[in-house]
Amino acid sequence: MWDYIYPFFGWAEQSWLGHAIRESKWVFAITEVLHLFGLTVLIGTTLLLALRLLGWALQERPARELARELTPWVYTALTTVLTTGILLFVSEAVKCWRNPAFRYKMLFLFLALIFQFTVLRVLSRSDEERFPALTRALTGIVAVVLWFGVAVAGRAIAFF
Repeated sequence: MWDYIYPFFGWAEQSWLGHAIRESKWVFAITEVLHLFGLTVLIGTTLLLALRLLGWALQERPARELARELTPWVYTALTTVLTTGILLFVSEAVKCWRNPAFRYKMLFLFLALIFQFTVLRVLSRSDEERFPALTRALTGIVAVVLWFGVAVAGRAIAFF
């Protein structure tokens, strides 16, 4: 079914960049650490906002204000995760091609990005009276579940 994109995976892995990252223990290791650090910050900021939307933390601060303050952290973490993720991908693209966990990670990533920049963004930047408490709570939970899905599927790549 996905055979038409396999040549891209082979090309990516055989590129000079893929070869350079794969052959260097330090570059791969540092890239992996930065990737995990970025994902940790991204999940942490999402969790903090979710706890606020659930009404379990920082209740004295409006969610809109918290979301505004977390935005630079989210963008920086997301940029770090996507950049390092691409670098890690090109170093072992064919392995990713054969790995079902990688496909789940990409699915979770796609859904998390869409959710982050549509539903979560609209809800967290609006007046709290505009949406019922259950809607706010479910939005926070879904955001956290999607980003944890990215992390768990990413970790599972090593086991397939």
